[in-house]
Amino acid sequence: MTQVADPAVSRRKFDAEVGNLRANQAMMIDRGIWIMNATFPYVKVAFATVNMKPRMIATTIKVDFTDYDARPLSVKFVDAFEDRELMFGELLTNLPKRAPSPMPQIIGPDGQPQIQLTTLCQAYGPDKPAFLCLPGVREYHDHPGHSGDAWELHRASGEGSLFSIIDVVWRYGSSPINQLGIQTMIQITQAEYPA
Repeated sequence: MTQVADPAVSRRKFDAEVGNLRANQAMMIDRGIWIMNATFPYVKVAFATVNMKPRMIATTIKVDFTDYDARPLSVKFVDAFEDRELMFGELLTNLPKRAPSPMPQIIGPDGQPQIQLTTLCQAYGPDKPAFLCLPGVREYHDHPGHSGDAWELHRASGEGSLFSIIDVVWRYGSSPINQLGIQTMIQITQAEYPA
């Protein structure tokens, strides 16, 4: 990504956004949010599961400030240790949230209304990079399905700020995780015997 906006402006905005995170560090630690690195133009943040034991890293994002705020922040899901971009099928969570209210209600087999979920983490397939589909995020505004929802409509609202993005990833990503489920599979194979 090439820098089109004045780099000094992007750098000042980066410093202000990272400063805001650091000013709220006690709250972030309570939530299991860890700033792993903040070196312009990138901020790498890990989200731990504080509502369960053993605790683990549920997800990690790398936020790119290149060209901010002429363009929104770019958010990539990455491996916390290898720093490589994760494919959708590698994610522990896809950030599920309740679907908007006007959705038609689905009744389950027990006769009760079913909670309908949408996911904030999307991809073009399980072997494609995951992206955060959220107003105020570059990948959202670059997607052709959102061409009528320009960044300029969200820019002054606070949507797309580093803190708001981190809050959404925490709220729908690591915060709801409260137990670890283990599945085992037993497979029986037969050895081949010579004739």
